[in-house]
Amino acid sequence: YTNLNTLSLHDALPICKFMRHQNHNLSFKLTKNQRLLNSHQFKQVFDACDKKIHSENLLVFIKENSTDNCRLGMAITKKKLKNATDRNRLKRLIREYFRLNQYCICGIDIVVIVKQKYDKKINIHDQLSQLFSKIIQHYPNKDN
Repeated sequence: YTNLNTLSLHDALPICKFMRHQNHNLSFKLTKNQRLLNSHQFKQVFDACDKKIHSENLLVFIKENSTDNCRLGMAITKKKLKNATDRNRLKRLIREYFRLNQYCICGIDIVVIVKQKYDKKINIHDQLSQLFSKIIQHYPNKDN
């Protein structure tokens, strides 16, 4: 197994080619309008999702929205990850992947859930990288 402390998050990210080769004055902040905030918004994605993308431990629900913004929601439950530090770490990683790839995708709502328990030996970076690569592949930003 790989020691996760030696991995660089930026090395693992599938940042789009457009962003690598262009010098834009883009904000990489994660604002409130880029998050799913209430149960009604989550319910819309869960009930009428356009696509599901699976990894070994994570599941992503995707629904196209009527805006150019992509929005992120997370349903990381205590039932699947008992330890609060593990839940918070996973949320931070998901937010970081989303934040750095937000200009590579547009017009979708994304909800990430944990399918099954996993221990610290699992390389969750690889799973997140693969998930976001698939999201970018299926829902690319038209400006790229």
